[in-house]
Parts: sequence; structure tokens; C-alpha cells
Amino acid sequence: MVENIIGSKSKIAVLKALFRHGKDKGTTIRKLALASDTPYSVTYRDIGHFMEEDFIKIKKKGTNKIISFNEDHRLYPKIYTLLSLEENNDEIETETKPKKMFKHKTGLIIVHHNADPDAIGSAIALARGFNQSNLKCEIFAPGGLSSQSKRLLEKYPYPITEKITKYPKLVFILDTSSPEQLNGARIPDECKTIIIDHHRPGKLASMADMKIIDPSAHSTAVLVYDMLTSAGIQITAEIAFFLMAAIVADTGFFRLIDKRDLNIINRLIDLVNLDDVFASLSTRVEYDEKVARLKGMQSTEAYTIKDKIIVFSEVDSFESKVAKHMITSFADIAIVENVGKNSIRISARARKYLEDYVDLSLIFKGIGKDIKGNGGGHRTAASANGSDNSNREIVKEKIKKYLESALNGRIKPLKHN
Repeated sequence: MVENIIGSKSKIAVLKALFRHGKDKGTTIRKLALASDTPYSVTYRDIGHFMEEDFIKIKKKGTNKIISFNEDHRLYPKIYTLLSLEENNDEIETETKPKKMFKHKTGLIIVHHNADPDAIGSAIALARGFNQSNLKCEIFAPGGLSSQSKRLLEKYPYPITEKITKYPKLVFILDTSSPEQLNGARIPDECKTIIIDHHRPGKLASMADMKIIDPSAHSTAVLVYDMLTSAGIQITAEIAFFLMAAIVADTGFFRLIDKRDLNIINRLIDLVNLDDVFASLSTRVEYDEKVARLKGMQSTEAYTIKDKIIVFSEVDSFESKVAKHMITSFADIAIVENVGKNSIRISARARKYLEDYVDLSLIFKGIGKDIKGNGGGHRTAASANGSDNSNREIVKEKIKKYLESALNGRIKPLKHN
């Protein structure tokens, strides 16, 4: 399919023109032809091919047809990333000399609340690598670190701040797709923001100046590795440790790896002691998380679709970990809410074998809007955060109907014999 989208010089030129002149509000075919220096007839033909592949959308505005990207197309993130990289090559140079990588001397790396090993491991690896290019980066975790991430820092301590008073001009946002995951942190408009993430593009992507986003990657760490090595950064033992820990954690201790992961693991393996990585990630369940798991079990509503068990639950904290625990224990799909006075967080997990049938990221993108926030994620792991908890029942019914459609069956309450 990709060869139908990018298959000729004219198509590439038209896509670049659309990216530069109409990626947000769209533009007309005539303007695309002028901007891409392509004959109108050729531009018209290429637009027709893009339409056939459902890669673009067309809407009428008066007598004009407005062309824009179809952001829901599965190849959109990859092609958008390629176009972003080229568009921003004035900011990030492709030379292999580390000292010429960035024009800036200071930067900030922000990770999501309760930052997991992929987020914090990628952030530290990036910061240590940038240090070789004389770019000094502080790491900002506005919502603190997970217990696993704290254990990682016992091996190689690194200062992490949970408060920031002054933002530098260059800001990186790692492993995060929506503003709600930044725990209230607000980045000034004058900052140059770069997102590096392996989730489906969320609201942050539309706000960023540059995006390195690849939902097909199992971890943000592999994107960071590619970025560092392409810039000629030396992968030290410390950088390798954090990258490996991030990959191990987000692939479920190598249960979900692909060829891309294996290639990177093979390059890192001689620099790290895997026993140290596994030991750092193998944390005991703290008391508060145990209580959250127990409350989650007590409030569980269980349903079935054919032979699959779907559970809905509510907790006061650790919603993602409770959902994951239910998946590893007995459920095929788990949806867990954390409802505050003026907030709501919903975490969903599905077993890996269901990824060919369900795409939780799609339904949760819409749910984010229902709760006046944002949502997204992966096919078998997604979440939504918002400020309106009044639509909880509507959200639950939407999820049920989606699962009925995706799994081709009726959802029924689970009967206990």
C-alpha cells in the first residue's frame, strides 16, 4: 500500500507541499500544484490516487475542494514523521559529528506522570547522549516516577526534577501523546517542542514543532536509539543500560519483540549485564498497589463476548497496573477507571492475541473527547484522561458496543454458577 502513497517524485512533491502549506487546515489542488511545482493535471491525478488509498480527505468550501491529511490512516504516523524530519532538518542536522547536532546549549526532557521505565530510561539515555553534543538537558517528571523507574536509578543515579520554574527554548516530550499526561505542566508557546513517542499521535502531536512518532515501535527507546546513533553519539554502558531496561519493560521481558528490537538488543547486549536490568525491573508490589488491586477486584463488573471475559472496574489509584494485573490473571479485556472530583482517568488493556481484532487506541481517542480530555495508545493498551466524569455510563456503553462490533458477538453479564 505504501508504494501507492509514495510511489513517484510527483507524489512526494505533492505530499511535501501539503505538509508545508495545508497540514492543519488543508489547501486546494491548485495551490498544491503551485507549491509543489507540479502540473495541475499531474497533481489532480496524484490526489486521486491518495483518495483511493483513503490517505487524504476532501471537503467542499464554497466552490473549492479543500485537501487535508486523513490522520486516522494507519500509515499516516510514519509518513508524517518522515515529512517532519525533513521539514525540521534546519534544527537537527544530519551530520555524524555529535557537537554539530544541535544549535541549542540547554534543553528540557519531559516525561508523563508516574513515568515508567520506557519513559525515564529513554529520557536519561537521550540526556546522556546529548551531553556528548554539549547539549545539557534537565529531565522533568511532573507526576513523579513509578516504583520500577525509581529502582533503575539505583544502578545509575540521575537527577530528576518534579518542578520547573523556567523553560529553555528547546523541549523534548517523551513517551507521551496527550497534555493530560503531563500532570498540569504547561509549555510556553515560544519553546521549540519535539515529541518522541511510540503511541498513536494525540493532541500533543498537533501542537509540536517536530514529531518522531512511530506506533509500530514497541518502545520509545528504539526511537531514541535510532536518533542517537544517527547523530554519531557513543552508546556508553550507562546509556545502554537505560535503553535496554526500557525495551525489556515495554516488551514484557522480551515477549513482544520483533526484528527491529532484536537488532538493537544485539547491539546493546555486550554493554550491559541483563541480570542487572532484570533485577532493577523486578520490583515487589507495594502495599498501596496491593490495596488498589483488591479494590479493583471488589468493584469488578464482568461480562462475556463468546468465550472472552471483559471486566470494568474502578479504583482510586494505579488504574493502569490494576488493568494489567487483571489481564495477566484472568481477563481478556480490562477497563479500569480512576475518578476524582473534577477528573477521570481510564486505562484499558487487552491480551496480545486480540490485537488483530480490537484497536483500543481508536475507541479511546473518541472517549478522550467525551470526558473533555484526550485519549489514545496502542491496539491492546490505551488510556484517556479528562476533566468531565459525568459521562461515565455513556463511555461504558460506547466501549461495550465497540467490543461487540470488533469481536462480532453480543456482550452479556458473566453468570456465576
